[in-house]
Amino acid sequence: MRPALPAAEDLQPHLEAICRSGRLTKGPYLERLETAAATHLGVRHAVGVSSCTTGLMLVYRALAELAEQGCRAPAQRECLTASVLSQGRAIATGGEVVMPSFTFLASPAAVVWNGLRPVFVDVDPLSTNARPEVVAAAITPQTVAISACHNFGNPCDLAGLRDVARQHRLPLVIDAAHGFGAKQAGLPVGGGATAQVFSLSPTKLLVAGEGGIVATDCDCLAALVRVGREYGNDGSYDAAFSGCNGRMPEMCAATAWLGLERLEEVAAHRRSIAEAYRAGLGGMTGIEFVAILPDDTSSHKDFSIAVDPEGFGATRDDLRRALALVGIETRAYYDPPCHRQMAFRRFHEGRDDLPVTDMLSARSLSLPIGPHVDAAVIDEVCQTIAACRRQR
Repeated sequence: MRPALPAAEDLQPHLEAICRSGRLTKGPYLERLETAAATHLGVRHAVGVSSCTTGLMLVYRALAELAEQGCRAPAQRECLTASVLSQGRAIATGGEVVMPSFTFLASPAAVVWNGLRPVFVDVDPLSTNARPEVVAAAITPQTVAISACHNFGNPCDLAGLRDVARQHRLPLVIDAAHGFGAKQAGLPVGGGATAQVFSLSPTKLLVAGEGGIVATDCDCLAALVRVGREYGNDGSYDAAFSGCNGRMPEMCAATAWLGLERLEEVAAHRRSIAEAYRAGLGGMTGIEFVAILPDDTSSHKDFSIAVDPEGFGATRDDLRRALALVGIETRAYYDPPCHRQMAFRRFHEGRDDLPVTDMLSARSLSLPIGPHVDAAVIDEVCQTIAACRRQR
């Protein structure tokens, strides 16, 4: 992976302008990015924060505030979030958040940081995303929210998850870290949930250096996230609630703002890489691809294959070592899965009921993808994988 950055000559005058202004945070570039991102995602609000993880943490903190005190913004339309909260103070006192375990560790970390309990569920073996019916089966009177993700950039079943959330009057928080560049029915993912939280870190299609975007159509939730990124201080120096320093630096905002202009170009390149990998590996027994619905477009933040050891004749780890021997770097996402990590295993103690997650964590392998990958790289990767299979 290498970052998809704007050209240095395009970025330089904006960095110089920031240095001359002396405004390193909370400046015009953050405003430009937030406006452009909201327009691109088709939402009312896009709030820039220091990372996707921080954004997730602040969303759950804001939900706790809304559950406890209700909507406090006087002149706004009906609060879209407060209208679904029915658990009251439970959001801040050990309530449960139903979420997949086959995801990046930031998702449960944000939950635990807010004093909540992750309840891990299994995923679909083809899409690698959470299934609405499985999520619904895990909901209890202690459930205070539902979380899902666009895994590897493959859009989750947002409509199905939204139906479950509405039926149980629960907020739906999407970890959209991989989401920039992904589409459903031709439109960028971003709306349709209580909040979708995006990452702008170096491995993503839209890069800030470090940063995140909280996308929401709820005026009240957006307002609370903005206050939360300022320690909970609304400007009066009397903190309304315990927030954090979640500000995005102006230089990061400028980088992402420029990058947004060429996001589709970056996404198109990723799609071409994915198509070439599928063509080069598609006839190979034991290599399986992530299933993408016909109306969906993956961002291909990662191009992940699953290696069936019986069909392929070697394990995922065997293949990874063979690729490493010729200088091809790969990633084993997500091994271990969240429910088996030291920080979160206590929440799943005594249970062994996520067979698909355990299978995928042992088989998934993410291949090189990004602006540095061309036809020659793809050919070398595919030939090395074929050679590894023949040698077994």
